[in-house]
Amino acid sequence: MSETETLSDQSMAESTDINDGPKKLCPPSTPESLPIDVQEEIECLYEFVPEVAQHFRIVNKIGEGTFSSVFQACLRHHPEVKQQFALKHIIPTSHPSRIEGELRCLQEIGGCENVIGVELCIRNRDHVVIVMPYFAHDKFPDYVLEMSLTEVRDYMRNLLIALRRVHKFDIIHRDVKPSNFLYNRETKQFSLVDFGLAHQAPVCLMKKCKTSPSVDVKLSDKHKSVPLSPSKKYLQDNNVKSPASTDLKREQPTDQKPGISGKLAAHRRQYTPPTANLDMLHLSNKIKSPRRMLLAKRALMIKEGQVSSKQRSSSSSSRPGNQNTCQCFGQPMVCSICVARSNQTAPRAGTPGFRSPEVLMKCPDQSTAVDIWSAGVIFLSLLSGRYPFFRANDDVTALAQIISIMGSEEVKVAAKTFGKHLTCSPVTPAVDLKRLCVKLRSAPSLKTGNQTQKNAHIPDKENSSDLWENVSDSCFDLLKRLLDLNPAMRITAEEALRHPFFVD
Repeated sequence: MSETETLSDQSMAESTDINDGPKKLCPPSTPESLPIDVQEEIECLYEFVPEVAQHFRIVNKIGEGTFSSVFQACLRHHPEVKQQFALKHIIPTSHPSRIEGELRCLQEIGGCENVIGVELCIRNRDHVVIVMPYFAHDKFPDYVLEMSLTEVRDYMRNLLIALRRVHKFDIIHRDVKPSNFLYNRETKQFSLVDFGLAHQAPVCLMKKCKTSPSVDVKLSDKHKSVPLSPSKKYLQDNNVKSPASTDLKREQPTDQKPGISGKLAAHRRQYTPPTANLDMLHLSNKIKSPRRMLLAKRALMIKEGQVSSKQRSSSSSSRPGNQNTCQCFGQPMVCSICVARSNQTAPRAGTPGFRSPEVLMKCPDQSTAVDIWSAGVIFLSLLSGRYPFFRANDDVTALAQIISIMGSEEVKVAAKTFGKHLTCSPVTPAVDLKRLCVKLRSAPSLKTGNQTQKNAHIPDKENSSDLWENVSDSCFDLLKRLLDLNPAMRITAEEALRHPFFVD
């Protein structure tokens, strides 16, 4: 399953957080105690999917995301059964391939190694309800400051076990975060949930990342960063496929004209502006971007004599003579090279604060290393006692926050490995992660989440600042390898489980 950039923008913060405590028996149904809007939503679900009303009694709404709502339920005709269920109602506007991908992940991957399974799926017309085991768990903000180093090690080990299971199937979960990795501190059980954004990882990824063409990304010091702006460089490497070719669910059009690479090579040698009798209907079939269509119309105006020849000739003299780049940059015209090239798209799905650098810089080829970075961010929150560690409203701010921790030069070097050129001002040095985590954990602060000031950080003997200052270097070595800026060099889940931090 694949996602376009539009779908990714809509699925930034999908969450199916389940925050109720453990219950042995299904509680009695008390609709009056629920908010009016929740009661109406439950009644609508009964109406949309009558089979749910026949077999289940919904007792509460426990989560809501961009594409779904999750309800807690028990069997209607067997109240003595202790098992409870989580009913995920997917909104009817979701694409069928997306629903199919989530079900396949739950059915083929789930049910073992800390990955949630599926009991059944109920469908009525365009409404789909996925029935999964209910997993009672604690809220991450409630225990992030109370966990001992031993508990942190156990938490990360089980998270990597779940990711190892998922990555064995070449699946990218793409939304790894604490609210999707449930933890019951009483039973010491874990469960990775919510595969709504999961999809198949590209094949032969590492080669493509190393040989992909370079695209400019600028970062200036406005709010310590700047909006990312791709340059006009032409994708000259014919061995590198376009981003659309890496999409597993897309196929190249069969009606593509043969010999187009030869035409593009001719355009590289000498730029020839569009002729005066250019057919706009034919041009509209090639140009998908409204901005490029506007520039093409302006090019026709130029050929009709509405723009002076001095302005027309400025296009070739305004830029250095580089045969690999277009000659219309910054000019009111569009050349054939820009018309023929494909737009760069990249999956951006995930929750802000947990996206890896290659996702933020729109690298078209992304691997399971995306999930490893997210696991590293969770590990950083556990070691520092700060959640969320990165809080950003957009990709530019998120990238600037990563640069402030990892260093601007380090991020620039890593960006080149997956075909991006990053310009950053001012130069920011890297921060020592161990010193940072010890300082943040020992500093007095309020608990994260909705905790009150009264219940702020209350350290015990095992969780004192002295203990965190004496954490072994292997702990922070694993953190650095999980947060490796180069996705090709980032540690895998299988390798991480053999790290000395877990072995020792």
